[in-house]
Amino acid sequence: MKYCYVFSAALISVLPVTVNAETISSAPVTASTLLQTIFGLIVVLAVIVFLGWLLKRSQFFHAAHHGHLKVLGAISLGTREKAVLIQVGDQQLLIGVTPQQINTLYTLPEPLSVREVTIKNNDSFADRLKQMMQQRGNS
Repeated sequence: MKYCYVFSAALISVLPVTVNAETISSAPVTASTLLQTIFGLIVVLAVIVFLGWLLKRSQFFHAAHHGHLKVLGAISLGTREKAVLIQVGDQQLLIGVTPQQINTLYTLPEPLSVREVTIKNNDSFADRLKQMMQQRGNS
């Protein structure tokens, strides 16, 4: 511990005590350096936002991309509670989701058949409504 005090005292004694005013020849902050700093900051923030957006849009990091986990359906049970049917591999689970926790409600012994609804991007709202009305009439 004594060596630490001796070392710090020696270090302080080596440092110059006075600063010569002549060493600073120009103003430290000019308009061009300030604009350059602000522009650099904006570029760095834009790159961070772009990379975040790119990672969010890419499906590489999502488990659903690899086909291991799929949400088959969900129903609202209250203002902040849901029952969700998910498929993990070949097994289907009914889970309850609340803001505080997630619980497994039931494990299905055999998977339910889930029909997939494909919506074309060029369909209008009227076409989709007509298709849904026809499906509802048939079932």
